[in-house]
Amino acid sequence: MNKKILILLCIFLTLIGLYFIMPLQNRTIVWGSFVALAGFYYARWVRIAVFIFSAVACCISFSFAKEYPFSTLSACVIFISLIPLPYYFHTKSENCKREFFAKNKTLKVQHNNIFQKYKKSFDERQKYENTMERVVQFYVTCKKLSECTVKEEYVKAILKFIDEKVEVIGYCIFERIKFEWKLLSCSGIFQDNKNLIYYTNSLKLLKNDKQCCVIDNEEFDNHNFKTIYWPLKIEEEFLGCIIIMTELDDADRYVDDGGIFAPQIALGFKKISLLDEIGYKSRNDELTGLYLKRYFLQRLNSQMRREKRYGDSFYVLMLDLDYFKKINDKYGHLTGDKVLAIVARAISSAVRPGDLVSRYGGEEFLILITTNNKMEVKAVATKIKDSIKNIIFEENGEQFHIAVSIGVSCSSKNAQDQNFIINAADKALYRAKNYGRDQIVFYDDIVF
Repeated sequence: MNKKILILLCIFLTLIGLYFIMPLQNRTIVWGSFVALAGFYYARWVRIAVFIFSAVACCISFSFAKEYPFSTLSACVIFISLIPLPYYFHTKSENCKREFFAKNKTLKVQHNNIFQKYKKSFDERQKYENTMERVVQFYVTCKKLSECTVKEEYVKAILKFIDEKVEVIGYCIFERIKFEWKLLSCSGIFQDNKNLIYYTNSLKLLKNDKQCCVIDNEEFDNHNFKTIYWPLKIEEEFLGCIIIMTELDDADRYVDDGGIFAPQIALGFKKISLLDEIGYKSRNDELTGLYLKRYFLQRLNSQMRREKRYGDSFYVLMLDLDYFKKINDKYGHLTGDKVLAIVARAISSAVRPGDLVSRYGGEEFLILITTNNKMEVKAVATKIKDSIKNIIFEENGEQFHIAVSIGVSCSSKNAQDQNFIINAADKALYRAKNYGRDQIVFYDDIVF
């Protein structure tokens, strides 16, 4: 039961008891009791009310003092005894309040201490969560990078990772090849700089022994941004760098990120370079840089399938250096290798873009020309022959020239397979050798 209701019930029962206990003629004194109790009740808000109402109740009782002295005295004692109760409870309430506020203050201090500890723990947790998120991002990005085998795809994966950072104002990626900078990609503020490569070459900070850091420069001097430098290196090999411009508050974080991420990028660059080198060596001749016979035959086979589907004919040229054995015998094989390398460059310069040049073996070369115009093929062959003949070689103080014989076959003339085409070019070359060398012979022109 509610405490207030219980108190009111007790008061009501007390008054009922007094009303029935007193003699019938003395019951009017009960109304004085109601007045006194009303003052006692209103003393909750105004403490002097108990004094006023008790005085009124006593006055009511004194009106019957002559007739009922004992009852009047008893009632007055009761009414007067109510006066100190509100003051007593008020004093006790104030003491309780002071104790409560003192305890509350202590609890607030303890609460603040706990909150500060919690806030510190929360900040540390948030910091660890952010670090964990960055580590996961690095892991996902590095996994994607490890799957790339082509440099263009690799650079795109790096750009996607950097583009996701809202704090980045601009960035550029450089590759270092033979002490020269090659710009792979740039965005943001760096796209507006026409002298970006010159600026990068002029920075003395971009050295192999430099770690990830914040660089200061006049070219991009801005009080709101910082330029971050990530070197891409493996041990002592300097492969390139990444320059990132970011906001001031994030500069230190990006320096730390570079210490984690830059070595992974450098490792990927090295892997792709090795794959390119392996692919190059599997396709190209080490001495001349031309395609190997195996690769040439693969392309020739693809061209023949294309011819059957679309009807696009093509020509195959077989070249052989005249009297090359005499050069090896007179000047040595090192000079012969030098001659082959120079001749290979001359052939590559004389052919059209898209024509395929390979070393067939020894001093022989094969050329695939994708055209059905015989005169155009003859013009290319003549240009090759004249370019080689005009080269002046010098060894041991002596100068000499070298000529070339060329045999040409066409795919559209009874060509069953690639062996037939190559054999036809070989027969044309053999005819050129027998008819005085230093000339061009088409297989179609031979009369058997």
